[in-house]
Amino acid sequence: MIRPYGELRRRRDLNAGRLSADMYAAPQIFEEGGDWPGDWQGRAIIALCCHWRAADDASARAAIMAQLRAVMQALPQHTNRGGFFGPEFDPRKINEQQLSGNGWFLRGLCAWYAATSDREALRRLDAITESLLCPLADRYRTYPAGPREEGSVSGHTQAGTVDGWQLSSDVGCAFILLDGVTDVYATTRDARLRPVIEEMIAAFEGLDVLSCHCQTHATLSALRGVERYFCLTGEARYLDFLRRMFAVYTEHGMTLNYANFNWFGKPFWTEPCAVVDSLLLALRLYEHTGEGQYVRLANRVYANALRHAQRPNGGAGCDSCLCEHNDVFETKMYEAFFCCTMRYAEGISCLLENAVRLRGGRPEVLFPFDCDFEAEGGRLQIRCEQTEEELKIRIRAEGELPPPAIYRPSGAETAADAPFSEEEYFVRFTEKKEEYVLSFRCPPYEEERRGCRVPMRGDLVLLRKDRGREERGGIESCLDMTEQEVAAYRRYL
Repeated sequence: MIRPYGELRRRRDLNAGRLSADMYAAPQIFEEGGDWPGDWQGRAIIALCCHWRAADDASARAAIMAQLRAVMQALPQHTNRGGFFGPEFDPRKINEQQLSGNGWFLRGLCAWYAATSDREALRRLDAITESLLCPLADRYRTYPAGPREEGSVSGHTQAGTVDGWQLSSDVGCAFILLDGVTDVYATTRDARLRPVIEEMIAAFEGLDVLSCHCQTHATLSALRGVERYFCLTGEARYLDFLRRMFAVYTEHGMTLNYANFNWFGKPFWTEPCAVVDSLLLALRLYEHTGEGQYVRLANRVYANALRHAQRPNGGAGCDSCLCEHNDVFETKMYEAFFCCTMRYAEGISCLLENAVRLRGGRPEVLFPFDCDFEAEGGRLQIRCEQTEEELKIRIRAEGELPPPAIYRPSGAETAADAPFSEEEYFVRFTEKKEEYVLSFRCPPYEEERRGCRVPMRGDLVLLRKDRGREERGGIESCLDMTEQEVAAYRRYL
């Protein structure tokens, strides 16, 4: 973890404050979630664990831990005999929204165990493995992939059953469980889970996400499970599948400003849950491949989509989809407090863990954030000054860390006060110093995407007010706006 300052710290603190509300704490948390059993509770536990790790003072950590403990202690009163939310497993009537929701609950249990080593969490994971996960071993091969009813932002369960499945308007949401079950396997190494996971992945591989109009969030969360299983097994075929499917998403499910379509082929609204997943996956793919294109994508997702999704109250909401069919950028839902607000915490946590990383022992600055980074062998103090046309990064170094590499924005012209080598995606200092200063000048340019010419400056998509009469310096943050101003927010590409 890094210690953040400036914008990233402010976003973290706003989101942590929002998640201290009663609806994310016991007892009210157990009254929420509707027909998505375990979804609200699981996402909240994950979010609170993220903020507990990220908090940089003892009182904040203590308050978050107290909130978490109260939730965990009340679980037996609100879960079934198998240890999970909703009705007990019935192979004749498998509710995919229940599987999806409990996928988040499983991840929450794993996050809680990682934070506390609570043996009760392990016992509950074992009970759920026995009562829910193992009985699914031969069920995903029958998952129906046909047409569905149109859904709203929160989705709904359709009437009746198809091949023993109760289906959701969020097509493919049953595969969100893949993220949860692989987390359980990573935590417990219970061999009984391997055939379950492998059948789920095989069924997911056979799903035509485009023709089925799968939910992009469900698709990306499932890919997080595939990525985790690759880490656990080392089998290259899983990484190959991940790369192929992520490319399908970036080509067919991503907006011009690097957010998402809620469903493939349906540019109705964006969903910050999927934006977070895309950020996480891009950085994991960079970790596995070393290919700078994924760092570039992660910077664009943050600068143009994730930043704008956060609202003044610290939560996250949905916007319109900028694409070849729509050039109006506006707020569609002020806050998706039932899902995206909680997932935003995981996005912030990802940035805190990846803003600066060691790769081969050498520090890499992947995002231009004001922060302090400490690692074995030294410390970096990173400060950034940004104007419309220039980004200046100043790094003070202590200890024996090698000279840093710094991500280079698209089209940037580079100047530095010390010897460096310049690559497509990185600038690498070549001599050790106590202070490094690097400037990026970012002239405007245009980029072809989805048949549109997109105006850019560095990695920032330039938006224009009133169809080009007043150029703006990029997608503006909602943090300084009132709720009424956000609701009336309009920008045109």
